[in-house]
Amino acid sequence: MLQRYGFREIRTPVFEMSELFKRPLGLGSDVVAKEMYEFTDKGGRQLALRPEGTAPVVRAFVNHGLYAKGGRQKLFYLGPIFRYDRPQAGRFRQHHQAGVEVFGNPAASQDAELVALGAHILCELGIQEYELRVNTSGCPTCRPGYEARLRAYAFQRKDRLCEDCRSYRLAHNVLRILDCKNSSCRQQTHDPPGILDSACEECRAHHQAFLGHLTALGIAYLKDIRLVRGFDYYTRTSFEFV
Repeated sequence: MLQRYGFREIRTPVFEMSELFKRPLGLGSDVVAKEMYEFTDKGGRQLALRPEGTAPVVRAFVNHGLYAKGGRQKLFYLGPIFRYDRPQAGRFRQHHQAGVEVFGNPAASQDAELVALGAHILCELGIQEYELRVNTSGCPTCRPGYEARLRAYAFQRKDRLCEDCRSYRLAHNVLRILDCKNSSCRQQTHDPPGILDSACEECRAHHQAFLGHLTALGIAYLKDIRLVRGFDYYTRTSFEFV
């Protein structure tokens, strides 16, 4: 199916230099702080088992000069991913993950195509009961302002947040407070400020265009202001099938 949508397979190493993940994911992400399997090889290099798929694909895209071909390039990967600490429900410390990456087309229509691909895959698997939740992550221009608003909001409730949110996320990755599964944290943050109120005009226009494409495709969606992404490289459209 991925090939029918124009994607070509790319395969990346199971381990990479640790810095490859620390820089784009952000030191404040849970993956970098608690979930990477790291080790030093005989040459003294700091390596990590692959904790996610995007950074290695981008590294390969740059290292091998794929950008020189120009135009839009659509790649997919499938392979083992490794996470230390406490794996999410249904996920093992080593699990397999599929992903797609598109280079050269930042348009909202491209985001909508990826959602359509996800819906198509679920349909082929016979999964009919799900919700598509959508939000925006903003961009480096407008997201800092939203993070400041959210941090002020969360700080007022600091004493009632869980230990992870109180001691770590509040200072280093405040967006992840909205993603915390602790029932007390979810109760205390039931009415958070929405990122669209802080988004720049370009991000607002991109999000509205994205929603318009979903409507045109007949894909139902639910706006979810709690839907966030914990990696620094995420910008604009965020979506999740639940």
